[in-house]
Amino acid sequence: MVNEERPTPPAVTFQSGAQLLIDMGIVDHITHQGVRHIADNDPDWPFGNGRDHPYWKVANATVMATEPFLEFFRERERKRRHDARR
Repeated sequence: MVNEERPTPPAVTFQSGAQLLIDMGIVDHITHQGVRHIADNDPDWPFGNGRDHPYWKVANATVMATEPFLEFFRERERKRRHDARR
């Protein structure tokens, strides 16, 4: 369920990012394993060495900036919907 009152966090983990994608209605369902699979296999993934955005370590978690994370998935879903209509 989308919570319009909740502010968007500045950074997400794979787990919290997956939940945020669902909460914002960007995807119907995804797990942290699904996000990791995309990160490992999509050449357009924006995070990591040699990419536009770094990963950070906070405590024992890998975190990413939220806005590029969300924009990647918004664009990915737009492309998927467009391709599905062909």
